[in-house]
Amino acid sequence: MRRLPALLLAAALGLPAFAAQDPQAPPPPSPQARPHRGRGDLKALGLTEEQKQKLKEIRQQYAHDPEGRRKALMEALTPEQREKLKEIRRHRREQQRAPQGG
Repeated sequence: MRRLPALLLAAALGLPAFAAQDPQAPPPPSPQARPHRGRGDLKALGLTEEQKQKLKEIRQQYAHDPEGRRKALMEALTPEQREKLKEIRRHRREQQRAPQGG
């Protein structure tokens, strides 16, 4: 009999969560389905086909080493592309910090 109050409490706490879900809303994307954050930044740099291939190899080689990947990616860029990338990222950070008005 001691389990009945615990089950009732668990059911009462869980019901609002089920009621709040929209049955027609699409499920959230899985982490694998989400686009990688920096790829859009790289597209804006006007990479050559050779650079694109090199970056693909770097991503595979440094799949589990984010710091090594970042360094290798930066080394694959020209000085002008590195500066442009830094400016793009700086601008994005400023937008994220700006208050969301509306």
